[in-house]
Amino acid sequence: MARRSEHSQAEIKTMVLEAAEEIVHEQGFSALKVRKIAADIGYTVGSIYMVFSNMNDLHLHIKARTWQKLCAHLQTQEQHPVTLASIEASALDYLDFTVLNKGLWCMLFEHQLPITEMMPDWYLQETAQPIDFFEQLLKQLHSSHTEKQIQQAAQSLLQAVQGVCVHLLVKPASPDNIALAKADMLFLVECFMCGFLKLEQGAD
Repeated sequence: MARRSEHSQAEIKTMVLEAAEEIVHEQGFSALKVRKIAADIGYTVGSIYMVFSNMNDLHLHIKARTWQKLCAHLQTQEQHPVTLASIEASALDYLDFTVLNKGLWCMLFEHQLPITEMMPDWYLQETAQPIDFFEQLLKQLHSSHTEKQIQQAAQSLLQAVQGVCVHLLVKPASPDNIALAKADMLFLVECFMCGFLKLEQGAD
């Protein structure tokens, strides 16, 4: 490892985030301790608090990077043109990401700020990205729904997809359980889209 003087604050920040992500990925959010991070990167606890104001600040930055990685994964796998099959594929891609990144994905929901603290705007923008992704998919179906209806549908679809993921992650990650979760996901999306399109027909 390079000497401490060879690292800028930006580099230390990246080192902290990468070390913290590795801990969460391998051991879960409950194992994430500032002294553990400091030991892993060869710096003092004080050095960590030079680049993050407190642990909640660090936690939010870790979560923001997870949202970014999730969206990058979804966009890489995105299929055109958008059809029911491609929306189903995107939902399965979301499930695959949660299986591969269980600790980090669970941390998105396990960590909560104290009720006295407001969620910063920069973080809220990151949490909105998955909703925006599914909203863009639904928009490309060229339906006659209003923008507000599509936004609501995208949020509902994402929440349902997340529910299937949660149901899977509380079980052992066996091939059988993953296969059942994928079957549930496909059935969920098919039923959701059937209702979504039926509402459109009823509005005509």
